[in-house]
Amino acid sequence: MHWLLDPLQSHYADFEGRIGRQEFWMFVLFIFGIDVVLGALHLGAIGGLVVLGLLVPSLGMGARRLHDTGRSGWLQLIGLIPVIGAIVLIIWCAEETKPADNEYGAPAKPKSVPSVSSTATTAQHTPQATDTHQQPPVV
Repeated sequence: MHWLLDPLQSHYADFEGRIGRQEFWMFVLFIFGIDVVLGALHLGAIGGLVVLGLLVPSLGMGARRLHDTGRSGWLQLIGLIPVIGAIVLIIWCAEETKPADNEYGAPAKPKSVPSVSSTATTAQHTPQATDTHQQPPVV
């Protein structure tokens, strides 16, 4: 849920900066999953409202992902070209993060999923040799 809620809470209409591949694709995966579930439940009208509500953060995430590859966020408009535009955008968004600073800022740092801290300590168990029979050395 972190991958969906963080962009909605912290970066709803943020078109500046850069974002890494994992954060972008996890957001896309959640949006796709929501769309599939609503479609399977025959809730098309609600699905349309959800898509409309997620339009601005989706455009922001796309712009920041393109910034991470050294491209302008306006290049998302290439997606309006049927088939070819979507393929080009997928390829661009799947590219690796450019390691150097660019005009859009410092490289995106991978975000880690917030983990649940455990109070119990886990001891490393090293198996002890229980076989007392030793083989004679081979000469």
